[in-house]
Amino acid sequence: MDRRIKAAKFPMLKTIDSFDFKEQISVNEPLIRELLRCEFVDKHENVLLIGNSGTGKTHLATALGFAACCQGYKVRFFGCTALVTQLLEAREDRQLQRLLTQLQKQDLLILDELGYVPFSKSGSELLFEVVSRAYERQSLIVTSNLPFGELDRGMRL
Repeated sequence: MDRRIKAAKFPMLKTIDSFDFKEQISVNEPLIRELLRCEFVDKHENVLLIGNSGTGKTHLATALGFAACCQGYKVRFFGCTALVTQLLEAREDRQLQRLLTQLQKQDLLILDELGYVPFSKSGSELLFEVVSRAYERQSLIVTSNLPFGELDRGMRL
């Protein structure tokens, strides 16, 4: 379990016990507690956490990822900007296929802050490649401060 938690590369270790649901009344606590069982990972379903800055999206994503690690799942956490940078560098170094293969070995990918910084066309295409490869094979947790209808804006220049 410790190895999986370390491999996930969480920015900070957060659990559900340290999340204050009373401070964030818009968060559906029963739903989050249901997600902690990680059945969505078995079903290759995705979770979108959308809200304004400071509402605890990253905390909840990390807590869900931590719960998944504790239940034996392979998890990897990325800030979207850092992931896109890594993808672009891997492509430049002719290591893109290797990185994509490594990402596909995860049960759950956490993509934090989609839309916070817009990406270049090539960066957006590479991020789309990660998401499309995950479709029905892996689960994603995506956090964003963009309204649901504007999520694609986070992937455009």
